[in-house]
Amino acid sequence: VYKWKARLNIHGGKQTKGVDYWETYSPMVTWNSIRSFLTLAIVNKWYTRQLEFVLAYPQADVECDMYMEIPRGFKLPRGQNPKDYTLKLRRNLYGSKQASRVWSQYLAKGLKARGFVQSGIDECVFYRGKLILMVYVDDCILMSPDNQDIDDVIELLKKSIGGARPFDVTDEGDISDYLGVKVTHLDD
Repeated sequence: VYKWKARLNIHGGKQTKGVDYWETYSPMVTWNSIRSFLTLAIVNKWYTRQLEFVLAYPQADVECDMYMEIPRGFKLPRGQNPKDYTLKLRRNLYGSKQASRVWSQYLAKGLKARGFVQSGIDECVFYRGKLILMVYVDDCILMSPDNQDIDDVIELLKKSIGGARPFDVTDEGDISDYLGVKVTHLDD
């Protein structure tokens, strides 16, 4: 274990279609895209970097008014019943039916505000000059013939631009393990 994680989740099973959510579809980068671009990066000796969006879903705002029960363990003033209160969500939360779609739309909008162009073939592939970004939910791969382009884009993602809030990302270094696939770089 290299990282412990905990998340607050909403109970999506209590949502009603047409009231609390409308659409649930969220695109995922295809393995064909991943394999093709990694092959291009290897053949052309491009630089690669892996990023993770920290607590991705809550970086986006909610799509509509959403409420949740007070979580267990939350302390209220003495004598008050948690069943008498609810929390109104201001940010997207794990567990809701539309959480992945809301995050995906927020990410695409933020990337476009930073000069990325979305692929017409694979909705989870974005281009910015010679740089390619592929995203699978909250994990992404950056690749470019110039390592400085990758560093510049990572800094760009962390800044507010054109009304788009900064993304909270961690640089995981050169790609070594992506979605359970081990990647090994050989000199030849």
